[in-house]
Amino acid sequence: MNSVYEEILAPVRLPEMYKVSQKFDPACISDIPGQIVKTVSSLLEPDALSGRTVALGVGSRGISHIALIARSLVEVLKGHGADVFIVPSMGSHGGAIAENQRSILEHLGVTEEYTGAPIRASMDTVVIGETEDGVPVHMDRNAASADYTVTIARIKPHSSFRGRYESGMTKMCVIGLGKQHGADYCHFQGMANMGKNLEKIGRVFVSSSNLLFSLGIIENAYDEPCFMEAIPRERMMEEEPALLERARSLLPSIPFRNIDLLVVDEIGKNITGTGMDCNIIQRFTSEHMVGHPFIKRIVFLDLTDESDGNGCGFGLADVTTMRAYRKLDMDKTYPNLLTSRTINGGKIPMVMANDYDAIRAGIKTAPDLDYSALRIVRIRNTLSLDSMEISSAMLPDAEADGRISIASGPFRWEFGEDGNMAKGEDNEE
Repeated sequence: MNSVYEEILAPVRLPEMYKVSQKFDPACISDIPGQIVKTVSSLLEPDALSGRTVALGVGSRGISHIALIARSLVEVLKGHGADVFIVPSMGSHGGAIAENQRSILEHLGVTEEYTGAPIRASMDTVVIGETEDGVPVHMDRNAASADYTVTIARIKPHSSFRGRYESGMTKMCVIGLGKQHGADYCHFQGMANMGKNLEKIGRVFVSSSNLLFSLGIIENAYDEPCFMEAIPRERMMEEEPALLERARSLLPSIPFRNIDLLVVDEIGKNITGTGMDCNIIQRFTSEHMVGHPFIKRIVFLDLTDESDGNGCGFGLADVTTMRAYRKLDMDKTYPNLLTSRTINGGKIPMVMANDYDAIRAGIKTAPDLDYSALRIVRIRNTLSLDSMEISSAMLPDAEADGRISIASGPFRWEFGEDGNMAKGEDNEE
């Protein structure tokens, strides 16, 4: 480190930490393949798809067990007679380049070998209709050429807009299968109008496309599926708003307020579209979203490999590491920002040499601190909030909350010779 930086940061002392656990409703689906067989078979006759081609749309979001879900769905569709192929369904992710989108699926474990279905990656679309006000509705050309299309969609509150339809089945159709062209048209009036545009375009997509059903998924606060149902196109838009509210009620949270520093081990597109879930950290990439700030400084330490260099979310933090910065690929980040018309998430925070310096910089720059009672929280990512670390000054808050139990501590921060965090059992790669 530059000697001047070291002189400035030398007085910063890191407090002792405790590991705590947070309790959520643990109800989940234990037999994923069995649930997929059950729900799809309730919709389809045994030979309903005999001799038919089915495009399976799989996206880039961090759906837990996505590879297993995709494989199980391929097997079920084949069991009903279908000839199945997979279509990357992720808007402009991967720099809006087809092979990059294929690579993203492979990072998630969705490979041709594992799923038993070929992947047909293309950014080409066809226009399948238009809205009353003349907006063209795009659909992936490969998917549109199939007899039917099926999608896999996690339903949850979006990080950048509000509406009756947010992240979920409708968005997977309009933006996921719409590729860059569809995403661009849906975003063209900005995030403030995203909800109404998504619904408007979605209704045309559902009525004009070859969509058969969407496998709608809701995950609990432990990032495990607790709802999984094949919802036919005729019911999809009718049922999705209630499912969104159910998902909203299950959204986990950081159970503390007045945090001086939040340390996030990793951010990434496989975690959420903005790298960190804006609903959880209460910082938003869209200007029209009003947050309720409770964190003075945010430091993130790494970008997930599954993000494939897409650094949407860097701008939500105040400080990061050189390790994360070197993984950033502008060619894969900026098409996302240009399409969504939100640039705050792509801004570059202060970049420090390693974890140790980044954490100290976060403390040093946070305003109005009591250095004898620093309030620090460390999480793995915004999907994993059942276990976290807190500084000793926050113990009274934890002990007063019946949902929280103290798992271990106190312990000191550990860094290797390179200044990066020693991996604990919850943070091992």
